[in-house]
Amino acid sequence: VHFYQEGPAGGDRAIHDRDLAWLQQSDVVVAEVTQPSLGVGYELGRAVDMKEKKVLCLFRPSSGRALSAMIRGATDGRRLLVVDYSEEQLEAVLDWFFSSLQSV
Repeated sequence: VHFYQEGPAGGDRAIHDRDLAWLQQSDVVVAEVTQPSLGVGYELGRAVDMKEKKVLCLFRPSSGRALSAMIRGATDGRRLLVVDYSEEQLEAVLDWFFSSLQSV
């Protein structure tokens, strides 16, 4: 059994704490989820647990990958949205998302 011990200058703990503080301070979260990432998945889970935070997950089907059912299945159409997009559509998707926040 090997127990992780923190490296110099805070290392992983400092990154975790900094990123979690950013997450807590944010009004919304926008995550590109095409490339699977344990860190992004963890952050999304924490964001969903912060009840009033809106989350937009962006996925590119053209990648040939499948999006995790844990992300797509969490979509509620209100607080957590998953949008399939192409690179040409990205700006329009972001404009739509941020303008929808202003109308709330």
